[in-house]
Parts: sequence; structure tokens; C-alpha cells
Amino acid sequence: MATKDALIAEEGNNFGGSGSGDIATFDKNAEVVNFELEPKPIGLTKEQLEKYRNDPFWKPVRTVLFALFWLAWVLMFAGAIAIVVLSPKCAEKQKPDWWQTKVSYQLLTATFFDSDGDGVGDFAGISQKIDFLRKIGVTTVYPTPVIKIQKDEYFNSYDVVDHLSVDDRFGTEEQFKELIDTIHNRAMYLVMDLPVSTVDLSHPWFEKRDESKFVIAKPTDPGFNETNFYPFHGANNLKYLGYPSSQNPVLNWKDSEVKATINSAIQKFLDLGVDGFHIDHISQLAVDAKGKPNHDGAVTVLEELTKSVQLYVESKEELKEKKIVLFSSLKDIEELHAKAVETGILHYVIDNSFANLDEKKCEPSVAKCVHDALNAAYLRHEVDKYSPHWQFSNSESSRLASRFETPTAHLLSFLQLTLPGAVSVYYGQEYGLKDAMSKDGELKQMGVMQWYPTGKDHHGFSKESDAPIFFPETDEKLEMDNYNSQFDISDSPLKIYRKLAKLRQRDEALIVGETVRDELINNDVILFSRYIKAENNTATGSAFIVALNFGEKEQKIDFNVAPASKLIPTNKDLAKTEISVVTANVTGYKVREQHNFVESQLVLPPKQAVLLKL
Repeated sequence: MATKDALIAEEGNNFGGSGSGDIATFDKNAEVVNFELEPKPIGLTKEQLEKYRNDPFWKPVRTVLFALFWLAWVLMFAGAIAIVVLSPKCAEKQKPDWWQTKVSYQLLTATFFDSDGDGVGDFAGISQKIDFLRKIGVTTVYPTPVIKIQKDEYFNSYDVVDHLSVDDRFGTEEQFKELIDTIHNRAMYLVMDLPVSTVDLSHPWFEKRDESKFVIAKPTDPGFNETNFYPFHGANNLKYLGYPSSQNPVLNWKDSEVKATINSAIQKFLDLGVDGFHIDHISQLAVDAKGKPNHDGAVTVLEELTKSVQLYVESKEELKEKKIVLFSSLKDIEELHAKAVETGILHYVIDNSFANLDEKKCEPSVAKCVHDALNAAYLRHEVDKYSPHWQFSNSESSRLASRFETPTAHLLSFLQLTLPGAVSVYYGQEYGLKDAMSKDGELKQMGVMQWYPTGKDHHGFSKESDAPIFFPETDEKLEMDNYNSQFDISDSPLKIYRKLAKLRQRDEALIVGETVRDELINNDVILFSRYIKAENNTATGSAFIVALNFGEKEQKIDFNVAPASKLIPTNKDLAKTEISVVTANVTGYKVREQHNFVESQLVLPPKQAVLLKL
């Protein structure tokens, strides 16, 4: 131990050298050496620096360097601001208007839900069912009719008898207002029909024989002998223009009271909270001496109508922030609608060309028929600047599930919900409702909305059991043609509709993405993709591929070769394809699974569809 102590002591005594300022002490009991090190200064000491403070050489140098530092800082700051201000701005992401991507739901007020047991649907009934619609992705509710029509009619909104009143068979004005508020409270919208060109024969103007309100022809006029002019109250020397039949006299838009009445109706329903108006039969707003449409005149009238809407909205504080939509349907005069859209008078036109297709018209290939209809629609939208708004079924034609076989009808609904633009669905289409047999033995597309299986409450249409109803209902034996039965099944047509409706509101590729044109494969398969295009055919965000097999045989799609390969963005990897939505009988693929379609082909069973996500 002595040797060790001596060694440590010797090292401690020699530590740091003489005058170093470092101290080492030896603790014999603990057998350790404690070091206390004095920190050494880095650079010049205070005393050394002091002599340069007022040095005649360094003092001006310091001042110059200090000034240069701040000058450089100011210049860099100014440069940064200039870069921000003068650099070209990034393209602002275009946000579509509320009507351009929404799922609109057209329903017949009289047949949707009877809340008071009188056998007729009503505004209160629609209010009570709004949450059911919201559950399946509906964003815009389109009840028709709203305005008072003649007492023997429940469906034709053009049979108007009073523009300024709601139809009291469907409820009061207060109940209609409650419906609007119910819809708005759920961040949804309401649009309605506004007949502006025709009325019913029982309208007071016509009954009072006020000929100034209508397009009239006398024996010396060119239109007197035209087939679309009819005797005015049986007179031999006076006729009125009717459209589309003698039941609907055409209004004279040169008459000041006609203009004032329509404008008052618009203002009233805007004040109630309506978000938009369906303005149809616009070809009749201006006609020539023979009763033929005057396109330029009709556009002028529409401009006046639109301007009055804009001025009224701007004049009301509570309406200033609202975007009111005016739209029409592509069933009148295509060229006139195109002109109206191009000039900004109409916001969109419903493309109901698919509502006229059926199994017979599409023989021998439904896929080719649909492919050709899509190509014609795409061309129309591009040339005429239409904002696509797809309608596959409506109150004026047989239901989709009655015009086509049930599996094909479901495929068409799948197709509709994956197309670009907005969608208009006819009530019951979401679960495949068919035409119902009326009391006179005719199949009608205006049957009651079926909420539940058959029962005393007429498929849940009426709140009161055993209440008599005026409208037909179907008698499907499987009892699957109703909302409730299908909502409980995960792969039912209703649930598939719901998935697609919700998805098209969440993913930008389906909201604003372009469509890479559909390819027709083996005459049975329609294939197209949706994505936001960037440079070199790349996709920004997700990309979707829609594949629909309308044929009777299984089909295989190879995405490695044309034409399927042309639909794939160059920056997307087919080896990591996600299954997004499938129809009921697709068993080889499960939702949210990933598949490698580089090494394998897509296999589509007959009458089935798949939505793929890249």
C-alpha cells in the first residue's frame, strides 16, 4: 500500500507543473486523488483585447464590418420578400361548386312517405326520412312537385295552377320550410321544379280567358293551322299554343304580369331557403309565328330571368353568400341548352339520354350500347362545355330495373356513380325498385317508395296501418325490393350504392378527376379510369379503375397490354392495387385487399363490376 500511496502522491505533486493553477490532493483514507482543474481561456484574454479597443486601425474596421453585416441582412430580407411577391404563384386548386359533384335524389312528393295516413306522401314525410337518405350518401334532395298543380294530377309539375303556392295536398308552406331547414341542418341542399313556360288548363289565367297571358294565333296568323295550336275555349277564330300537349298552354313572356308572377315565385322560394331551380321546357320561352322555338329569344328571356335571380340574391343580406343553381334537362332542344350553358345562363343540364335506353334498344350488346352512349355524352360535354350531370332514370320513363334485367340495372347504377360530374338518382333506384302495377293494370314508375317488406302499412309508405293509398306497390316474392331489407346486407345493391356515393364525395380523383375514356373489351366489358392528371400522364393522388362486365361469360383483363394498359397513370404500381368496391357476386376479391395485377389478370364474373384503387 505504501508503494501505491507514494506513487499516487508523486504523480499528484508533479501534476500540472509549477504555476499551472491546477491542484491535486491525495486522500489517503479513500486512496484517491482529487483534481481541481482551472479552466483555460480560449482566444485572447480581456486584458489582451482591451488594448485594441481604441486602436486607430481596428476601430474603423469594426465599424465598417458592423455596417456591412446589417446592410447584407437587410438586402437578403428584401430579396426574400421580392422572391415571394414576384415568383409565379402555384395554381390554385379549383374547388367545384356544390352542385357539380353531388348525389342528387329526385323523389315524387306524393309517393315518398305518408306521414299523416291520408294515402298521399307529404313534406313532413320527406322530413322524417331525410336521415335515411343521408345515410346512403345523398347530398341534394329534389322533391317534385312542390308548386300547386291541378287537383287530378299528383306528378306532373308542369300542370301548375298557382306559382306562388305550395300544393296543400302535400302540406303547408310552414311544413315545406321545415323540410328545407331539416335538410340544411344536415349540410344538404334542396332544389325544386319551377315551371316558367307553361301552365295547366285549369290555371285561373286560362279559365278567365285572359288571352294576353298565352301564345295565341288568329286565322290570319301563320301558326293558326299548325298542329301544336288548339282552339281557345272551343273558339273557331282563336287558338293557343300547347306544349308538350294541349293540356299545357304556353305562356307569353312578353306579358308583364307573367314576368312579374314568375319573378315573385322565385323570390318567395329563395326566401324560404331553396338552393336551386329546375327550369325546363326552355324552348317555349320564345317562339316564332308558327310556334317554333326561337333560340335567341329564349336565351334572352333566360338572361333576364337569371339576372333577376342574381339581383335579388345580392339585395338580401341573408342570401349573399349562397350560390343558387339554375338547371334544365336535356330532353327539349339540345342546341338551345348548349347555348344557355355556354353563356352562363344555366349552371348545368341533366343528361337523361340514358333514361331512354332499354334492353331491346341495346340488343345485341348492352356494353356496346352503353359505350356508344357514353362516347356521345362525352363529346357533347366537351364541345358544349356542359358540366356532366347524369340521370339514368326519372318519372317520365320506366324504372331502370324494369328496362333492364336486374343485374344489368345494378351495373348501370354502379357505372353512374363512378362517372365524372354530378349524379341524379330517381327514388328507389338505389335498391333496384321496379315499376309497380296500377289499378288499371298498367305498370307505373310512380309507385310508392318501399321502406320495409310487405305489410299493412304498404311497405312502410304510410304511417297508419290499413290506410288506403292511391298509388301502386310491387309484389316481389323475395321481399328484397325495399330499403330496410337491403340495408341489413353488406353486399346488397343498396350498400354498394352507399359505398360508391360516399366514396365519390371523399376522394378527389372521383370528385374532380378526369376520365380516361372507356374501352370496350371483348364487346362485353367497359373499362375506364379516373384520376387528376399531372405531367407525363402521371396522377396526383389516387387513381381509380372501373371495370364492368355486362356479358354472360367470365372475362379476364390484362393491364400489361393495350387497351387496358393505356388507362394506367405512369406513376402508379399495379403490383399494389387495392380492391375498393365490388358487386355482390364477385367472390375472388375482397374489399381493401391488395392484389398484384402485374403478375395476374383481373377476373370479372358475368354481370359484375369492380372498382380498383391505385
